[in-house]
Order: sequence, then C-alpha cells, then structure tokens
Amino acid sequence: MTDIGTLRSNKNESAGVLNTAINIITSPSEAFSELEQRPTKLFPIAVILISMMLVMFWYYTIVDFDWFVDDTLALANIPEDQMEAARDGMTSMSQTTFTIFGILGGTVTIFILWVIQAGYLSLTSALIGDRFKFTNWFSLVAWTALPYLLSSVGMAVTIALSPNGQLSAYDLNPLTLRNLGMQVNITSLDMLFSQLDLTMIWGITLTVMAYKQWLESSWIKACGIVLAPYLLLTGVWAYFALT
Repeated sequence: MTDIGTLRSNKNESAGVLNTAINIITSPSEAFSELEQRPTKLFPIAVILISMMLVMFWYYTIVDFDWFVDDTLALANIPEDQMEAARDGMTSMSQTTFTIFGILGGTVTIFILWVIQAGYLSLTSALIGDRFKFTNWFSLVAWTALPYLLSSVGMAVTIALSPNGQLSAYDLNPLTLRNLGMQVNITSLDMLFSQLDLTMIWGITLTVMAYKQWLESSWIKACGIVLAPYLLLTGVWAYFALT
C-alpha cells in the first residue's frame, strides 16, 4: 500500500514546463493546478515572444517595401492632399528600421498587455481578499497565451505562400476575425476585427476557466471579472466607430 507521504510527494512534484504546456491545450484543469502551486513564467514568455519576433523578422525581411508603404497608406485612409507627405515620411525610414519597429512593437505590446491584465486581476484579488498575487496572475496570463503560437504558425504559412513579398499586414494572420470573413465597411470595426483572432479568444477563455477553478467561483462571476476590461474596451471602440 502506498503511504500518505509518497502520495503527497507525488502531488507536489513538478509536472515540468513541457507537460504544463501540453496540458494547457489538452487538459487545462491539470495545468491550472500546477500553476497554482508553481507560478512559473519564463517558458511561456520566451516561447511566445521569440516565435513572434522570428515571424515578424521574416515578414519585414521578405516584404516588398515600396508595395508595403503604398498598401499601408491606402489602408490608413489618409486624405489625398496629405498622401505625398505621409509617403515621404515612411520612405525616409529604411526597411531595417521598419523591421526593428515591427519586431519590438508587437512583442512589447503583448508583454505590456500581460502586465496590465495581471495587474487588473491582482487588484481584483486584493479587493476580494483572496490569496492570489500579481505573480500568480502574470504566470497564468502568460501560460494561457500559449495558443497564440498557432497564430505565429499561421503567419509563417502565409508568408511562405507569398513569395513575391506583396503581403499586407492585415492579411498576415489567417486567424483574425477579419480574415475569417468578418469584414465590414466601418473602418474602426474592421480594424478591431483585424486585431482579434481565434487564439486570443481561446486564451481569454482559458483565463476564465482558471479563475473559476482557482477561486471556486461561478461561471458568471469568473466571466464577469475576467471579461470586464475586454467588454469595456470593445464597447468604447464600437461606440466611437458607430458615432
């Protein structure tokens, strides 16, 4: 018969980052239990951000720069009388400069969003009085972002299928709502749909599930707390887009 000490030892044994990564996709509840005990961060941060940096480096390296400038200006709906000045401003920067901004801009934005989300959840925890701190929530939002890797894979495939380099930044990620068919004639909403993708929705759903499990709350409470900032930002965006 297995003694109690052995059982406790097995329960407290680390599952390892690879098993946790697999469980995030296949068995989220087991991954959440592991992260509750050991809120690691480095693995998901490194994997997600490095993969994003590599894909963006590839994109800005192969893209037809002159075509990219024209496409970007066309999508920006710049008035005709300002078009030439805007084009001169963009072409004054080299393709290398755009590559650096593209790589750092995307990765820094993702990291800042993680910090904001973890800060919001830790503030909520402080108000409610539960035991979870910023480090717990930051670990969680980083791990639940692992589905973003599918977006990186999708972008890599899209780049590989565009050998002529004439690939719009809006068409880069095949998993955005816009590229999945949700296109509208309202510029602001179209931009919103070009930023939201299935992996982001998947990651947010995982965060809701983890919140419910960690705090043993109802689905309504978990959805309400986790989704509140997203719904607020989406509502504000939609309001200004429709007015």
